[in-house]
Amino acid sequence: MKKTMSLFLVVTLLLVLSQSAFATNIDSGDSENELTQEERSIILNEIGIKEEELKYYTTKALRYLIENDAVKLSASEPQDYSLQSQKPDDNSVGTMDLTKSDITLYANAYEVNSDVPGSKKIYIYGSYTWKVEPIFALTDKMSIGYPVTNEWYLRTSAGTILGHESNNCNYKGQWKCTSSNVPSDHDIGQGVAAKYDIWADANFRQGDITQYVYTTKKSGKSNINLRYGHRYLTGAVGVSVYPSGLAVTPAIGTETLDYPITISW
Repeated sequence: MKKTMSLFLVVTLLLVLSQSAFATNIDSGDSENELTQEERSIILNEIGIKEEELKYYTTKALRYLIENDAVKLSASEPQDYSLQSQKPDDNSVGTMDLTKSDITLYANAYEVNSDVPGSKKIYIYGSYTWKVEPIFALTDKMSIGYPVTNEWYLRTSAGTILGHESNNCNYKGQWKCTSSNVPSDHDIGQGVAAKYDIWADANFRQGDITQYVYTTKKSGKSNINLRYGHRYLTGAVGVSVYPSGLAVTPAIGTETLDYPITISW
């Protein structure tokens, strides 16, 4: 009985420690990456990000917002979604049935200091957080899409899209993150996508995508759609261009989840 109780206490302690590690932003394990009290005050009181939303950002992203006088353009909150652990009917295409809460998506956009005279610069940020072990650990994708009628443009150099970054993080005792500055897919006028290698043996899985876009319009209003695509069969997650923007393609074997936001600048 004592051995059983001891084992129960050990397992409980491990779960608590894992959850506490996950309750802060993903790179907070390094003391040099922790926000100072002054930085937290600016983030919470001036930029307007809520305390409970901080865990969906990297410290690097939060410091970028501070350093570039970010102005929040939307009122977004994290949303939980659910994935069913079985494939849809053979004749159906799209998302699987929703059952229990499995994944959290979050997105927001900010106007930041522009490095292009005569253009406004908008910083789009999105993240995903797996809350359970996903069905199949393959390569997923997440996209940022917006209508071509926005007339937004991306900066380029030597045929490369600039202002893009994605982070793919898996927690197994500590966070292991890889970054990329090259989108997996893009349409020059309608959005970008990033890919994520999901670890089968990780305790937690989290990632983000960021993209700078530029506009010569002094003001405007737009929808932006963040879409996560999870592959539960062999094969690759596809990306298509729609009137609403570039997005992961719903298909047999690919489940998609959307997080739309509306911004005004």
